[in-house]
Amino acid sequence: MRREHFEAPFGAPKCSLFQKVGLPWPWAQERWHGESEVLDVGTKEKRTTTLFLADDDESVRRILTCFFAQCPGYQVVGSASDGAAAVEGCKRLRPDAALLDIQMPVLGGIGAARLILEEGYAKCVVMLTAFSDRNSIREALEAGAFGYLTKPFEPDKILPTLEVCLYRSREYHLLRKEHRNLDRKLSERERVDRAKLLLMESKGMTEEEAYRYIRELSRRKNLSMARVAGYLTEQMEGTP
Repeated sequence: MRREHFEAPFGAPKCSLFQKVGLPWPWAQERWHGESEVLDVGTKEKRTTTLFLADDDESVRRILTCFFAQCPGYQVVGSASDGAAAVEGCKRLRPDAALLDIQMPVLGGIGAARLILEEGYAKCVVMLTAFSDRNSIREALEAGAFGYLTKPFEPDKILPTLEVCLYRSREYHLLRKEHRNLDRKLSERERVDRAKLLLMESKGMTEEEAYRYIRELSRRKNLSMARVAGYLTEQMEGTP
């Protein structure tokens, strides 16, 4: 069947821009059905991946909006024509991912990506670029982007690339969370160890006795051992 005569599946919205660029309907509808659904840890339910688009070329924004409209599990929640508006839009809408053109007025895509990621307005940024040179790609990745799409877009690479970027983003933020938890536990352990040492020195306790003393206070006061250890340390170090 000739592509220009292909009709959208029943119930799917038609978009003349797809016909102009030759984006294949069956691919978007069938191959990646449901791939973007992620598990919401709080509700244990699958939810839609939300996207924010930023490009100073209106036709690009319309093409991508139409493309993702045909992809189950994805929703474009906002768009912008410059980097500053993209930052404000992501701040307000908090999308799962922001797709940003590198070359935009007011604020370029790389600067916008850096702000969006630093402030946590989106957890994943994917760059849109017409430039395939290493410098643009390197700068985008250094800004925190998890990948890039090169214009003109290749339809069969849009979703696979985005899925890889989203996966990398989830892995990265999971590792960051684990790292913060380890840092917290290490800090708590250091506070307990410091309090034990002070108890051993000031009250002649053994290490085991000092540990049991802190644990018992923690149980009686309904506070964490780290917090009890902090109070004890302040009290003993503040005593002449």
